Amino acid sequence: MPISRLQNGLHNHKLSTSKPSTTSPAISDFQKILREQHKNNSTSEPDRQSSPVKSGSGINKAADHTIHLGVITKKNPTVSDLLINNPSLKRDAWNIIFSDINTNKPFKKIRPGTEVDLDLATNEILWHNPGKKGSVIDKEVLSKQDHTPDGRIIIGEISENTPTVSHLLRRNQIYHDNAWNIILSAINKDKPYTSLRNGTTVAIDPHTFELSFLNDNPKTTANKRLISSAMADNFITANQPFSQNLVDSVRSYIGRSYDQIDCYGLLVRALRGQGIRYNGHGGLRESLEQMAKQHNLPLNAFQNGEGLIKTAGKNIYAKSFTHINQPYSMARQTFSEIRPSLHEGMILSFSTPSRGHTGIVARNNGEWTYINSGLIDHEVDSGRISRGVGEESLKDEIYDWFNLAKDRKESLQVSMGMLDENKLRMINKTAAITVLSQKKL
Repeated sequence: MPISRLQNGLHNHKLSTSKPSTTSPAISDFQKILREQHKNNSTSEPDRQSSPVKSGSGINKAADHTIHLGVITKKNPTVSDLLINNPSLKRDAWNIIFSDINTNKPFKKIRPGTEVDLDLATNEILWHNPGKKGSVIDKEVLSKQDHTPDGRIIIGEISENTPTVSHLLRRNQIYHDNAWNIILSAINKDKPYTSLRNGTTVAIDPHTFELSFLNDNPKTTANKRLISSAMADNFITANQPFSQNLVDSVRSYIGRSYDQIDCYGLLVRALRGQGIRYNGHGGLRESLEQMAKQHNLPLNAFQNGEGLIKTAGKNIYAKSFTHINQPYSMARQTFSEIRPSLHEGMILSFSTPSRGHTGIVARNNGEWTYINSGLIDHEVDSGRISRGVGEESLKDEIYDWFNLAKDRKESLQVSMGMLDENKLRMINKTAAITVLSQKKL
């Protein structure tokens, strides 16, 4: 059952989007989704205070509001014209244009007919070009784009000629007009843009507009995934004994209170029970912290189920749900999707912008179950409600998370994977060598 997120290193951010165009259905739908993301993200931070405009314009609007400056025309051919023509902003026009957040933007490339807005929280200038009358992003346009096997559209590759994500988006046939809106949206604002290296492939989910980064060549990745069924079976078979031992280990903690063991702590204890070194120099925790540093995130950002799989396992299933309006049917569909891949000992995690949870998949009297630490309200044996370590119906737990996300008007991420015993043992060896070296010193 959902509990408050612990040790997840995640933060919420506000989203400022441009005024939606009324001339393009495609852009209108796009802005609608971004606005909904903004609404969802804002509800998880009710106590957040608005900050005033940094320039001396004297405008008193809230920081989460965007004002419409106007449209680029022959009469007002530049952004500076629009700013100067605004009585409240004309004194600060050039300070705004040459501020750090705006100075590198391609103002000279803005075409006539472009809508221009100003984010009052940051003084950032935003714009989008209106689509042609009746234009839509149809299936034919989408079909011509390169795709990953799971349906994401490949935007391009980070290189010397395209050193940033914005370069790639602005060159894309579909998303060029909304490049900055995509990058600054709630679902993408915290992505590790500054740590992307040459050769990284950038992809986008055409439904949620979430950006993702692939370090492999997309064609190579596609080939790997197309033949990955047999490889996944081999991986699962090789790690099944270790995974089954994890199940036996977490079952030994059933009945312990949540004050003693939280959901992530339960996984850590299970790993220690299998001889995996977690703390200390060279241990698993240090590997998780190093990965967080590489992504410019808080040290505890990967101390969760997803982080364990990313560091020492293989991801089997991952899916994001931005809009949840039918939690029961969506939960049932999700269970149907993961059921063919279910094996005992897999780590299943749930994440929303404000909460997160993790546990281990198990089997009890022919039913798929979920051993976790939290509010146990679907206990498979006793049926009692408790707060601690317990074994619940997996179907019911999935539904609880979809229902929670709907009630809180938040997005939901569901991910599942299996730990790789060889990777974990290698971390153990590295830790042992580190300790030995320190003793010699």
